[in-house]
Amino acid sequence: MDPLLVMSLIKVESNFKEDAVSRAGAVGLMQLMPKTAAWICERAGISGEIDITSPVDNIVIGIEYLRYLINLYDGNIDLALRAYNAGPARVDSQNVIAKEYLLKIKSYYRIYRLLYFWVR
Repeated sequence: MDPLLVMSLIKVESNFKEDAVSRAGAVGLMQLMPKTAAWICERAGISGEIDITSPVDNIVIGIEYLRYLINLYDGNIDLALRAYNAGPARVDSQNVIAKEYLLKIKSYYRIYRLLYFWVR
């Protein structure tokens, strides 16, 4: 997983605030819904005591979820990111909010690729 893409996603989702909580109930750096986090842990075989408010656990589970979505959409990062934001059942290419969300992530991704060119 590209760490700069993950950083861009975190920037847009929580602005790097590890205690962020959305109105919908998503928590942490990667703004995971508790049910989604539990499902992805079960699916990925992540066992033991998981705390999605922990930055490390939140990022590990968020990356697993993003990986799942990228695979679900046959490597289409744009669709995977839209699904990360709206949920796979609500991915709609005409959704204005999803377009703005995607533009923000791509903008930060470009910036991070310039700033951290040595990461790749």
